[in-house]
Amino acid sequence: MRRPDTNKFAAIFIVIFIIFRIGLNAQTISNETKKLIDEYNANVEKFKQENNISQQANYLNKIAYIYWENENYSNAIDYFKLSLELNKQSNNLNGIKSLYYNIGLICSDLEDFKKAYENFHEGLSYARKQNQKEGIYDGLINESGSLKKLNRSSEAIPNLDEALKIAQELNNLKLVRTCYGMLAENYEALGNSEKTIYYYDLFASVDKHLKAEQIKEVEAKSKEEVQKAHQSKNLTEQELSEKENQLEETQESLKKSEALSEQQQLELDLKEITIREKEAQLKNERLIRFGFTAIFIIILLFSLLLIRQIQAKNKANKALEIKNQQISEQSKEIAAQRDLANKQKQNITDSIEYAKRIQTALLPPASFLRRSLPEHFILFKPRDIVSGDFYWMMNKDSKVIIAAADCTGHGVPGAFMSMLGTAFLNEIVNKIVENKHVQSLQANEILNQLRTYIIESLHQTGRTDEAKDGIDIALCIIDYDTKQIQFSGAHNPLYHITNNELKIYKGDPMPASIHQNSEIPFTNHEIEAKEGDIIYLFSDGYNDQIGGPRNRKFMSRSFQELLLKIYQKPLDIQHQILDNTIEEWKGKNIQIDDILVIGLKIEFSNIVHRTTSQKYNWNNKTILIAEDTDINYIFLVEALKNTGVQILRAKDGEETVQIVESGKKIDLILMDINMPKLDGFEATRKIRLIHKDMPIIAQTALNIDEAKEKSEKAGCNDFILKPIRLKLFLSTLESYLTGNK
Repeated sequence: MRRPDTNKFAAIFIVIFIIFRIGLNAQTISNETKKLIDEYNANVEKFKQENNISQQANYLNKIAYIYWENENYSNAIDYFKLSLELNKQSNNLNGIKSLYYNIGLICSDLEDFKKAYENFHEGLSYARKQNQKEGIYDGLINESGSLKKLNRSSEAIPNLDEALKIAQELNNLKLVRTCYGMLAENYEALGNSEKTIYYYDLFASVDKHLKAEQIKEVEAKSKEEVQKAHQSKNLTEQELSEKENQLEETQESLKKSEALSEQQQLELDLKEITIREKEAQLKNERLIRFGFTAIFIIILLFSLLLIRQIQAKNKANKALEIKNQQISEQSKEIAAQRDLANKQKQNITDSIEYAKRIQTALLPPASFLRRSLPEHFILFKPRDIVSGDFYWMMNKDSKVIIAAADCTGHGVPGAFMSMLGTAFLNEIVNKIVENKHVQSLQANEILNQLRTYIIESLHQTGRTDEAKDGIDIALCIIDYDTKQIQFSGAHNPLYHITNNELKIYKGDPMPASIHQNSEIPFTNHEIEAKEGDIIYLFSDGYNDQIGGPRNRKFMSRSFQELLLKIYQKPLDIQHQILDNTIEEWKGKNIQIDDILVIGLKIEFSNIVHRTTSQKYNWNNKTILIAEDTDINYIFLVEALKNTGVQILRAKDGEETVQIVESGKKIDLILMDINMPKLDGFEATRKIRLIHKDMPIIAQTALNIDEAKEKSEKAGCNDFILKPIRLKLFLSTLESYLTGNK
């Protein structure tokens, strides 16, 4: 007997399933999408006939993704499951892992966390079979998210510990941060306040708002304790007063009773005298004895009551003394916590101020802006000390590239993104000009590459649990030879005022980061501009500011009307009007976001652009930068970008020594003092055993005397204090690289 052909049955089942699903969902998707699904289904049938399992699975995945994007989750899951079966037939371990993860993510969207966990667990097992660290990390994180939702945080903790080790092995700070945040949430769910605080501190050590709220909470709790103590004291004194009043009332009642008894006895005695003198005397003696007894009892009761009141008062006084002592100790503890919080706050503020100096140094200098764009203004109002908004400009021959950017968040997180954005834009434009030609610069191509840089550097994959960091940006290129303007935008638009008319060029509705449309290139707009036209670039902070008589947003319509009123005024007056207007609108409200507005007048005839000459020419020189902190390394690379020097990097002292031992040509070493494995001083000592004459310049934030003494003892030729002063920094390097020291 022939056995049934299982492949044919499977193929028939797939066809029936596809037809059923198409009919079921015909009314829930657009005609265009339906045509695409029909096309993909036809491809599935085609490759089924060719017995091409890989392509069948590929097109089933595409259909599943379409349903997923259209929030048709049940169909998406079914198609992913069909693809899963085919991948199992071909033993595609990576595909099996990814499909289980996708099904798990959809189940999470549907809040079916039990099924989500089961699928993540299956996918993780296939990632482990491949020993794929990134895949294992994703599975552990996804599993932990589901366990947290299922109130199984105790099971999530080991997963997160393992994920943290993998993230540290990968040296990926973004993944490490995710682990710290999820560890804090799960320990919080378990009621472990100590570890919750520990991991939250690691996750957000510079969050001054959190510290301010913590201080307020401690002070409120202290006030509550003091108030409770005072209430307890008042209550004790009130009870004592009531007891004393009761005692006085008792004494008065006894006195009245005694007087009444004596009066009645006298009346009785007078009657008895007329009858029997002897009985009267006996009764009188009994009355006297009774009186003494009553008085004794009264005195005894009074004494007992008085003793009890004294004891109660002493007890209350002792309790009050203990309470006062507790209040005093709590006050001291509160004062100590306040002092510690103030110190931490000051340390954080100092660090942020230092970050501000670095961020300011990365912004285009005012003199450079004036040379390139004489008629311009920049209204830049950070919400906090540092800003998530930044402006950027570069001059390449006859072209000026200028941008207004808004990074995810504000304050410290936004500032870090702005520094990355500045560095990426510099590198992108320089590479385009170096590899092609300045005339090949396209505004949208710059944004396309910026998006790629951000996705790759932040390791963005589109997972639901990862941070959605990115940049909204408006970028334009002004060509003074062709008198043409290019514009491309990620969310942010460009306003062009010409002939008393405001024209709006909208940015694409997606950020420069991971997005469902990440594969679609940004749009390049070509703008016909004439002499005297005004261009405005801006972030959303101005329009989103809350204020006015109705306490609402300023809105883009009001912003456009304001620009049409003032655009003919001098640009410095426009700057002042925009600043005054938003301040008046804001009133007593807080500034809710960073504010950035750039205005510039087109003057083709009055601008002469030249290629900037380099003051320093170190094309044949190589500098080894020993620096473990990425931000400091980026800042040094920015400082050296126009010198032509070749740059090598070491992230710790051991790697620095190994590079020198390898025999690579190195003309100078910039040595960070505080590095892992070997600090800068110890690394310098080891290098001196190999090269006695190689110039080594220490980078340090220590005070001058201490830095000088330690650097000289270790064998450094010189030292530079952080933050560096650019002119002094470059002139110092020049003296060593040219042998003029």
